[in-house]
Amino acid sequence: MIRIIPKPEPLTSQEREHLENVAGVIFDIQRYSLHDGPGLRTNVFLKGCPLNCWWCSNPESQGIQPEFALFAQNCIACGQFAEVCPVRWQNDRGRSWTKELEEEYHTRVMRCPTEAIHRIGEQRTAGEVMAEVVRDLPFYEDKGGMTLTGGEPTMQPHFAEALLRLAKAEAISTAMETCGLTQWAVLERLLPYLDDILFDVKHLDPKVHQAFTGVGNELILSNLRQLVALAAPVTIRVPLIPGFNASPESLRAIAEFVLELNSSIKGIDLIPYHTLGKPKYKALNRDYPWEEYQRFTDPEIETLTRVLESCGLTVNIGG
Repeated sequence: MIRIIPKPEPLTSQEREHLENVAGVIFDIQRYSLHDGPGLRTNVFLKGCPLNCWWCSNPESQGIQPEFALFAQNCIACGQFAEVCPVRWQNDRGRSWTKELEEEYHTRVMRCPTEAIHRIGEQRTAGEVMAEVVRDLPFYEDKGGMTLTGGEPTMQPHFAEALLRLAKAEAISTAMETCGLTQWAVLERLLPYLDDILFDVKHLDPKVHQAFTGVGNELILSNLRQLVALAAPVTIRVPLIPGFNASPESLRAIAEFVLELNSSIKGIDLIPYHTLGKPKYKALNRDYPWEEYQRFTDPEIETLTRVLESCGLTVNIGG
């Protein structure tokens, strides 16, 4: 039996004040985005993710706390320190993070004239974030709005809920990109404030999923089934990853699963692998695990798209 998702009640002044003071950690607010939901979007990137995907394009999103990054190409060797930042950064690779090391890099961040070294992630209140989001209201028209992404927004459930409720109070359309790995109670609590849920399905084999993301997919698929049973506004997205799921067998398994979920779901978004996040790994002093793989060519994407279409799905390339 399909349950009716209740519509949110208007906020009282006391509720609004409380929600505006809820704090969380974000690492970016991307305005005028044409992806991650319908129309023109303001994407709010929350830090923290329960997955550790080898190909992750936003490695700075994985940890929930702010962290340092060094983009060495921007360093001008300003002479303020005995060791220039890129040399010090490389020498500290793999060291345990101590209070002294934290203070050392904080000093470098504060003095850096080019922001070559800086912190990624900052604590903000929901009210502060929404003050930026509402600036884009004139551009949303009838489709655009705010998308919570990351990272995984449900890693900061109270912050995510505060942002969504404040957005709905401003009549802003809301969307959330999710890997689906969270407790059902968290998703159920956010549902009344979401107009679109962009739900990633990466692989149907739990062992393969575990090997390349760090966790199995059982809870993810269970959450998706429950969302569909509630007729929630779900868009299924498949990140197309070479060496992981970019094979006819993997895609057919995903297609069969999607078609069995609900007869009303006839399409998916296919998100081809890209290497835009590769420089971030170096900036974070990490190795890039997917080094051997290149971006797909257009013919390769077309071939894999036809696999899904042959199963009866409509395929949209990109978000």
